[in-house]
This record gives sequence, structure tokens and C-alpha cells, in this order.
Amino acid sequence: MLAATSSIKEENEAQLELYRLIGEGYKAMQEKREITLEELEKKMEQRRMERG
Repeated sequence: MLAATSSIKEENEAQLELYRLIGEGYKAMQEKREITLEELEKKMEQRRMERG
């Protein structure tokens, strides 16, 4: 049961990260600025390292 719970938690965290990045891209579009995929990848890596 514990393994299933941790799997669900990791899945939820991945979804939240995706939604956050989509929101960040949308905000950038509204501000008429561009963000590259490389920049997004770096931000994703940083967030993963911060979370541990």
C-alpha cells in the first residue's frame, strides 16, 4: 500500500510540475516574451534537484 501511495504522489508531483510549466509558458506569451525549451529544461532540472 505504501508503494502505491508513493507512486501516486510522484505522479501527482509530475502533473503539477507540468501544469506549472504550461502556466509559465502562457504567462510568457501574454507578456510577449519567448522562452526556449532549453530554458524550460534547466528550470525543470533545478526544481527536481531542489525537491531531492
